[in-house]
Amino acid sequence: MHNKLFWTIAPRGALIARLAAGSVLLLLALALKAQPTGGRILSDITVSGSDTCKLARISFNFPIRYLNHFPQKEGDELRIQLKPVTVDPLDAQDLANREAFSPVDDASLLTNVIYEGDMAGGPYLTLQFNGRADFKVLQGTDFRSIRIAFHARGTTCPATSASSS
Repeated sequence: MHNKLFWTIAPRGALIARLAAGSVLLLLALALKAQPTGGRILSDITVSGSDTCKLARISFNFPIRYLNHFPQKEGDELRIQLKPVTVDPLDAQDLANREAFSPVDDASLLTNVIYEGDMAGGPYLTLQFNGRADFKVLQGTDFRSIRIAFHARGTTCPATSASSS
């Protein structure tokens, strides 16, 4: 008697089930690889420039869109209204949190940066100054940052009077 080699072909339903299981495993692996922000809204804050003319760059852990700000040109506090563009579902609940940052430089005109996700109409980014300041707010080109040019009232700074930057 001679042996016959039989190839078994999986029924169509079993093949579809294997493909579905593989797809689920792939999606699970991708989801586990995603890096949630760990509850942090603000990614980084840098302040650069001269003693009289500063530029603050406030970076976020997700894309944001600048909507508007108040007051428009000068004050001792600046409130910027934001709109999150996309947020990882794991981090969506963190949008309603508050986060604060104080620059290390004690002589800085900028004293506090506060993310206020719990305010009606927000979220808002609030900058507090150590006196009256002139300022200009710009959307970052990466849509993950806001740039604010500022200087003490009574001094001059081309960045706050320029029409674009």
